[in-house]
Amino acid sequence: MVLPLPAAGADLKRHVDQQLASGRLDPALDLSVVEFDELAQLAGVTVTGVDASGDDIAVRYCVHWTAFHACDDRSFGGTHARVLRGRLGGDGWVFRLHEPLPVRQGIYDEF
Repeated sequence: MVLPLPAAGADLKRHVDQQLASGRLDPALDLSVVEFDELAQLAGVTVTGVDASGDDIAVRYCVHWTAFHACDDRSFGGTHARVLRGRLGGDGWVFRLHEPLPVRQGIYDEF
């Protein structure tokens, strides 16, 4: 997936925020939150910083999640920081598509 370069002199973080808002970055982002709680739902994504140096770019972002446990009548939530790294190529920065880890069905799958 390719993130187009911003116009000359444009604010890089704002450019990435706009791409995030349009959903253009979604295929490269790790948006999984089930590792925090089996009932977790993605509540939002926030870009916290962007660093570009030479041909490399690092987009720092946070995923926000919530989970409602009806049995306890309680809601839980949290935030987790992540980094998306890319490299300059062609007309923009190239990011790998996110490949989710395989889901394990149970503790006995390996036996």
